[in-house]
Amino acid sequence: MKQTIALVLFAVLTAGCATQSANPDTNLVARVEQSKDGRISKQEYTTWNVARMFKLYSGGKGYVTIEDWRRLEGPSRDALYRHLDVNHDGKVTLAEAEANPRVRALLGGNFNDIDTNHDGWIDRQEATAYLAKRQAYTP
Repeated sequence: MKQTIALVLFAVLTAGCATQSANPDTNLVARVEQSKDGRISKQEYTTWNVARMFKLYSGGKGYVTIEDWRRLEGPSRDALYRHLDVNHDGKVTLAEAEANPRVRALLGGNFNDIDTNHDGWIDRQEATAYLAKRQAYTP
């Protein structure tokens, strides 16, 4: 059951990578192009993806409430939200999300699918190919 939940959440969260926006905050290719050497590491990718998803869930206000969470996840996922809210103040901050190893593992989990030459970096060609592949799965 936990694996099913994780897979569903993973699919929902990574689907946003397929947008055609040229904004490096939301578009993987733009993020790679923004880097000094034209590539990003797994750590950079994971940090970018956590921030991207946090912005989606929080609406840019700096924290995610249970109501924000339910808007995208539904009430059946409340237990996961409570797990993310480490200090139990009713708000999940970006710092809480970034510090959570499960969140980082989940949002960095598809790195190896993107890094097709397995050199530990995502370059523009790999990012572009990944987005094209994601578009094929997006209705």
